[in-house]
Amino acid sequence: MIVSALIRLLLLDIVSLGVLLGIVLLMARQRPVAYAVLKRNFYGYFANPTGYVFLCLFVLLTSMAAFWPYEFFNSNLGTLSQLNKWFTYIMLFFIPAITMSIWADERRQGTDELLLTLPATDFDIVIGKYTAAAAIYTVSLLFSQLSTFVVLAALTLGEVDTGLFFCNYLGYWLIGLAMIAIGMVASFLTNNLTVGFILGALFNAPLAFAASSDAVFSRDFSREIKAFSLSERFDDFGRGVISLSGLGYFILLTTLGLYLCMILIGKRHWSSGKNGNEKLAHYILRALCLVGIVIFGSVLFRNKDRRY
Repeated sequence: MIVSALIRLLLLDIVSLGVLLGIVLLMARQRPVAYAVLKRNFYGYFANPTGYVFLCLFVLLTSMAAFWPYEFFNSNLGTLSQLNKWFTYIMLFFIPAITMSIWADERRQGTDELLLTLPATDFDIVIGKYTAAAAIYTVSLLFSQLSTFVVLAALTLGEVDTGLFFCNYLGYWLIGLAMIAIGMVASFLTNNLTVGFILGALFNAPLAFAASSDAVFSRDFSREIKAFSLSERFDDFGRGVISLSGLGYFILLTTLGLYLCMILIGKRHWSSGKNGNEKLAHYILRALCLVGIVIFGSVLFRNKDRRY
């Protein structure tokens, strides 16, 4: 029973990783500079022992959140309901650990100027760094998934709903992709790793703590705020449902973060010119419009939801 459940999960993982590998290979062909940036940042992260420390700590924290609370054994269910409750808060620690060095370390070492002289667009650099961070997070999540599944399967003698389990981790992955994009904005604002870590956590904190807004605001107002929280949009995935509202929210949030990174990395082109202030106002207006698109797009997807 345990072996068969594990095989089913591995098959789902292999198919998913195959799709992601296809996207990376397409990038290598169409965007070779972005692919080079991806490889450099991915290998650089795991060439440092700190990367393995954060990976092991992430696996430890997710395992503790899943099985340590007594509610897991009281419920007598082989689900990840306890981890679902704490996952976004764990990510406030882990995601900044990945994103803090995305650009801050380049500026600290003085390699940012060399990187910007490559025959590449700003989009190549941003998307290369983003996919590197996403790849690091995906590897960490795979280790967490396999370790958690083995424990859960052993406790339930293999009676695990593999589809529900996989859907939970798909939701975790989407949460991470959105938080990475927001965390990267913090890294582009500073050349200090510690400041980058703190800012990355602060920028993502409203999305995580919005789920607890009823402790501060009235019931009606807090309901609207909760609708834009990470845990609220993850809720469908936690129930084993892939919803259009959840996918749309995470995609829009990721797009917003990447566009803000594009503005920050492109600042060197226009900030020192005679029209620098006008350009600044122009890009601020663009960013605000995109925030509006994220808000109204999320509401639209929620009202026109499709669930699988």
